[in-house]
Amino acid sequence: MQTMVPSRARLATLLFGVAVAILASCARVEEAPSVADSIDTLMSSLQDQGYFVSGAVVAGRDDEILYERGFGLANVAEGVPFTPDTPAHGASMAKTLTATAILMLDEEGRLRLDDPVTDYLPEFPYPEIEVRHLLDHSSGLLPEGPLLALAPRGEVHTNQLLLDLLVEHAPPLAFTPGTGFLYSAGPVIAATLVERVTGVSYASFLRERIFEPLEMDASFVRAAEAEESDRVRTLGYRRSPDGTLELFDEPANRHEYGGTGIDYSTRDLYRWVSSFYARPLLGESALRAGLEPPDLGEGQRSGISLLNWYHSDGGRRFYFTGDSRGFYTFAYWDADRRHAFVYMSNTLLPNWLRPRLAMALVDILEGRRPAPGEDPGYGLAAVPASSWDLYAGLPSPNDFAPVLGEYEMEPAGRVTIENPPPNWLNVGWQLRDGWFAPVVRVDGGLTLNMFPVEPGMFYVPCLDAWAGFTESDGEPTLHWTQVFKGTSTGKRIVE
Repeated sequence: MQTMVPSRARLATLLFGVAVAILASCARVEEAPSVADSIDTLMSSLQDQGYFVSGAVVAGRDDEILYERGFGLANVAEGVPFTPDTPAHGASMAKTLTATAILMLDEEGRLRLDDPVTDYLPEFPYPEIEVRHLLDHSSGLLPEGPLLALAPRGEVHTNQLLLDLLVEHAPPLAFTPGTGFLYSAGPVIAATLVERVTGVSYASFLRERIFEPLEMDASFVRAAEAEESDRVRTLGYRRSPDGTLELFDEPANRHEYGGTGIDYSTRDLYRWVSSFYARPLLGESALRAGLEPPDLGEGQRSGISLLNWYHSDGGRRFYFTGDSRGFYTFAYWDADRRHAFVYMSNTLLPNWLRPRLAMALVDILEGRRPAPGEDPGYGLAAVPASSWDLYAGLPSPNDFAPVLGEYEMEPAGRVTIENPPPNWLNVGWQLRDGWFAPVVRVDGGLTLNMFPVEPGMFYVPCLDAWAGFTESDGEPTLHWTQVFKGTSTGKRIVE
């Protein structure tokens, strides 16, 4: 079955059309549209334009669901609709549950965040890494990808395999633990630690301590249900060059968990995020500590809390995302206004739309009309198109030379884009395919990766920033979008 998707050019009118529709609704009824009407107008327009092809949205305040709706198909071949109760792959959203599990055990005195991991996993080859470093991405461990590249081709990827590879190869750390930020295999080791400390499986722990108390009835750990044959799975899709949908699903041999590996319904994830202000599973002290941004040394604060939530400057608004293959999830909660929303999609969303859709939903919940927006059309011509294909190319440092340098941004600050240090993540990626990408620092702070995610766009974890470039008078201009700070623009500084 093929689903046609309109061309990217039509994207430019999308959110403007949404705003016009909402304004027209106001004129008809002479009052502001309800939250439900505004969200439905926004999401229906996205679906009609072909950019939110399939998925679901749930939004609410206190104990009241204000909006819930599914769109499109969860499984095209089987014709299964995607509803708010459809479980789908949540990717990195698992990190928030793994971190909560560890803090539960710390709260109960069954482990300590400042203890070496080797106190609980004696075979772990890094005695300098503490439990907390696994949660705040400051361990310096390699990411799962380059580590799993050391495994025999076709082998099922499990937590035990990852631990065995670390024990066998002990690849050097990217930095001294606690002094940097790098997405890594840390959450996988944390999930293994939960099992070693409790004596029960990770899936059983989550079911008994999180899923059942919060009535997250559709949620499950994928590896624990790998043999279940009667479940019609939600599959991932993307647009092919001819505009049809093609399968873009998780590889069948991925059974690791902790940093990924959990399916949830959109309604279940709404229950999860709203629990942090409505029915917290952690005590007040543990919750407060878990929501604080970790100190990574020399006054540098992480953009992600110990419980793995991006946080506003005031520390009262939080969100996290999950992104893998065709799947994307955005989950948001506001502790003061006591409202939350979740959107999930199983058809690859344009990267420019991801933060802007979240910002529009925040605007609606806070009583504002969503601001008009459009595809920014990033894509510096000087950067070869092959450099954006993470799986095919062998991009070299020269590929990204046109965008290296310093940019003065408001409100982001001074952004420096440069080649990575020799011991950085890219050394690890070379174990797989020689992939290269630049790194970024804001106001001389933490060194962070800039991942090419599609032609013309980068993604920066820790800052959760989407970056793109345009060119004017021979010089690049950087456009930088963050959910809590909006979009800032700045030209490269010419000395």
